[in-house]
Amino acid sequence: MLKYLLFWFVFRVLGLLPLPALYFIADIVGFVSYRLAVRSRASVLDNLRHAMPDASPSRLRQVAKRVFSNVGYYYADLAHMRHMDAQRFVDERLTYFGIDERLRPTLATGRGAIMLSAHFGNPELVGQAMEPLGIPTFAVTELVQPPRLSKMLNEIRSRKGVVFRTVSVGSAKHIMQTLRSGGTVALMGDRDIEGPRMRLPFFSVETWMPTGPIEVGLRTGAAIFPSFCVRRGRYKLEAYLEEEIVIERTGDLQADVKTAMLKYIERLEWWLRKEPEQWGVLERLWDAGATDTRAISPGQKPAGTANR
Repeated sequence: MLKYLLFWFVFRVLGLLPLPALYFIADIVGFVSYRLAVRSRASVLDNLRHAMPDASPSRLRQVAKRVFSNVGYYYADLAHMRHMDAQRFVDERLTYFGIDERLRPTLATGRGAIMLSAHFGNPELVGQAMEPLGIPTFAVTELVQPPRLSKMLNEIRSRKGVVFRTVSVGSAKHIMQTLRSGGTVALMGDRDIEGPRMRLPFFSVETWMPTGPIEVGLRTGAAIFPSFCVRRGRYKLEAYLEEEIVIERTGDLQADVKTAMLKYIERLEWWLRKEPEQWGVLERLWDAGATDTRAISPGQKPAGTANR
């Protein structure tokens, strides 16, 4: 109950403040949280060690502090979302790549599309651009406790036209229906939360990765576009919808899922190496018994990654 009341105050009361004031508060909260949230700080540092294996301890701490700042900006954006002008956001704050070149032509053929993103930058904020861009989109979110908090968060996220629903059997059915009717779905691929999963090398060390989005794409025939966004300073964001993950079907669903996931992970790793401070995951992703695998060259740019 206390958690719900805290978030209610943030979104219903502090959300009335102008965005610069919210970002100022976010800076303070991020600064304090880095120092007091011991478990989350340890998890972020462990995740960053995988993405930045050659970084010094001081460099890791520097990036971790920026992670906490960016997470603070995420909540500031969410608090402000109810009062945000989505068209103005597109016109003044967002630069996007790949929507007109890749997504629209795919949808024009009647084929569904999955924007497979990550907890990187602020994909929920960037997602608010889809309605002004004329692309109806359905997105699935993680269940948070208590359930009434999840409901409140999704109501806020859905205010500008994009439909957000908590992951469930019902939302899974809606995903399939949306894709089979040629619509667009936004999903996350960097954290194992619920649903199908597979142990795969991520930064050369095996961990559990979610395979549900890939399986859905293969079952429906939808195009799968790795999609990432980057915050530039406080106010500006860049969004990249990359080349489709193309897979030759072998008749073995699990093998095809693994092939596609490895291609997605390769793209994700490239972004995380390049912009590690954008990775807003506060939970530890690797377990103590993880297995090392062959490393990918840190400077290698995967095929299909957006040009910067």
